[in-house]
Amino acid sequence: MKTNKLFSRRSFLRTCITYFLLCSLLVFAVSALSNTLVAVRLDRAFPTIDTLLQYEDALARDDFAAIPHRRLQNCAFLVFDERDHLLYASDNALKEYIHAEDLWMINTADGNLYYSVSQMTDQSGSESYYIALNRYHEDTGMTEFIDYCIVDSSYTILEGSLFPGLDRLTQRQFELLQGTYRSGWDIVKYEYRATSGEYRTLVFVSPLLTGENYLNMLEDTNRLWLLSVPALLTAVFLLALFFSRKIRRSIRPLNEAIVAYGEGRRVEVAQDKLPREFQYVTDSFTQLLDQLERARIEKEQADKAKQRVIADLSHDLKTPLTVIQGYAQALADGIVPEDKQKRYLETICSKAAASTDLMDTLFAYARLDHPDYTLHAEALDLCELVKAYLAEKYTELEAAGFALEPDLPDQQISCQADPKLLRRLFENLTGNALKYNPRGTTLFFSLRETPDTIRLTIADNGVGIPPAIADTLFEPFVIGNQARTTGCGTGLGMAIVKRIIELHQGAIRLVLPPQEGYKTEFEITLPRQLRDE
Repeated sequence: MKTNKLFSRRSFLRTCITYFLLCSLLVFAVSALSNTLVAVRLDRAFPTIDTLLQYEDALARDDFAAIPHRRLQNCAFLVFDERDHLLYASDNALKEYIHAEDLWMINTADGNLYYSVSQMTDQSGSESYYIALNRYHEDTGMTEFIDYCIVDSSYTILEGSLFPGLDRLTQRQFELLQGTYRSGWDIVKYEYRATSGEYRTLVFVSPLLTGENYLNMLEDTNRLWLLSVPALLTAVFLLALFFSRKIRRSIRPLNEAIVAYGEGRRVEVAQDKLPREFQYVTDSFTQLLDQLERARIEKEQADKAKQRVIADLSHDLKTPLTVIQGYAQALADGIVPEDKQKRYLETICSKAAASTDLMDTLFAYARLDHPDYTLHAEALDLCELVKAYLAEKYTELEAAGFALEPDLPDQQISCQADPKLLRRLFENLTGNALKYNPRGTTLFFSLRETPDTIRLTIADNGVGIPPAIADTLFEPFVIGNQARTTGCGTGLGMAIVKRIIELHQGAIRLVLPPQEGYKTEFEITLPRQLRDE
């Protein structure tokens, strides 16, 4: 029992052990960091085509300027299209040396199809070279021989059908077959498909890795260890100062709490910083502060509720106000054609009205669960309501670079609903799609009916919503990664959507997994006739 007290979390002995472990972890961290820096430096000193292929997305987009050439020191590359036209050259010398007609002689980076060159000497002492074309099969691990030829020391072809139509190889061709460029460089090619669908051929040259070069670089990078020693000693010294300061301040929290209580403030006693001998004192003092703490928590909760309403209002008003600002600025700058000015003004008016309705609805959210809240339902054509909303939204969608694919029936679909709340529902879902998806995203609206219910599907093919947050997506005040947001806003948007559906005696769910072609799919089910409650 006595030993357990010695090692309790408030004992001085535990504090010593803790700082010893921290010091050990610090040594380990410095060692790991030094090893990482050495590895990074070696990688940058001897880049390979794999280093360049880390930017495969930029290559696929033909965005060669996005590739950081500092990562490819002493290296160069060319890119040819499928018509053997040179698209890009990082080095003019390489551009002049390698042409499209040379591509067939360069080995592929993946090694599936490659040339092998072996030197031979006959009985008379004459040298010749045996050149073979091989294919490596990854699935079986076997190498397939395809064809060969033999050339003499002047690269005249003596026998073999590997290079039909050629009687002699040039020095440059012979080097390329061996995977070398100007004797001191490795050269390989890599074939890939661009985002446009066209094929590209990448030719990459890098310095030959020799034992001497590697040892020189290794000696240089080992100097990093010498720099880590003073850094480690400094960190250990600072850690020792913190340890000494912790011991001296171990009983200070209790004194600060007592002084704060005398001033009418609550300061939590940091018991993990106190020696165990003072435990009974801090426990007694904490009991005296419980009532004050409960009052403080209740006050903070009330303040947070007010802040959430204000923050939610600004969040939900952002979309219509942005449209109003953009259209008004365009009119003020005089860049709107005269025949479109009326439509711009009408859009500004409609968005201003929508902002007013939005603010009223946000403040009404707190009253949605109250028995006195009344749903202003009326008989309407849901199909016509959706079409009217999408027609109003089309200009905004087009300006944002979004496509729209509605799948709505031609016939009337009658139901009882509050049109303002349904428009708010549409605005929240499409607003989220506009805010959190890139340009080029397509929005899908689909409407189907059964004898008793109506099923509305609103989907997009954007970035999607992770399944892990499906359970909390419709909860109020969910922010961050939990509500398809970047961390701003209060997260009332989806909660309002759910409550609107509930008031219409319907249901909404995030379909997981979504149908093929969708990344995010919401399925809304509404009754044709509302029940009396």
